[in-house]
Amino acid sequence: MPDWPMHLIVPLLALFIVSKKEDIRYILLLLPLAVVPDIDTFATQHRALLHNIFIPLTFLLFGFLVFKGKRTIFMISSVYLASHVVLDMFGGGVALLYPLYDEMTYVNASLVMGRANDLIWTLDFGSRTYDTGWKTGYGFISDSPGTGAMVFLFLAGVGMAYRNWIKEEHK
Repeated sequence: MPDWPMHLIVPLLALFIVSKKEDIRYILLLLPLAVVPDIDTFATQHRALLHNIFIPLTFLLFGFLVFKGKRTIFMISSVYLASHVVLDMFGGGVALLYPLYDEMTYVNASLVMGRANDLIWTLDFGSRTYDTGWKTGYGFISDSPGTGAMVFLFLAGVGMAYRNWIKEEHK
C-alpha cells in the first residue's frame, strides 16, 4: 500500500514533466487532491467509495464540457485523483468500477534478480472479491507501488513526448 508521500510525489513529478510553466501554481495548490481518495478509509467502503475511475472522470468531463475556461484546473485535479487510483491498483487493488462492479482490480508487477543473475519479470493482474478486510481498510494483497509509480511516470514521459511532437508538427 503506497503511503501518502508516494501519492504526492509521483503525480507531482508527472505533472512537472508534462505541464507548462504557467500551470505550476495550480499544480502546487491542487496537490492535496492526491491524497483525498484516502478519506474513504474512515468510511466502510475503503478502496471503493473514492478509489474508483468515476471520480477522476467526473473532474475530466467537467473540465471539458462545463468549465472550459478552467480546463487546466480540472485536468490537474483529475490527474491527482487518477494517480491515486493507479498507484493503489499496484498496491493491493481498488474497486475500479464501484458501485457498478464490486470487485477489486489489481496489478502486481515486479522485476527480480534470480539466482543465476537473470532478471525475472512477473506480472499478475485481475480482479478479486472485495472482502471485509478492505471494507475496514486493513486488507493488503500485494506490494508493487514502486512499479506503479514507474508506470505512471513513464506515461507522463510519453505524454510529454507526444505534446512536443505535436508542437513540432504545427510549427
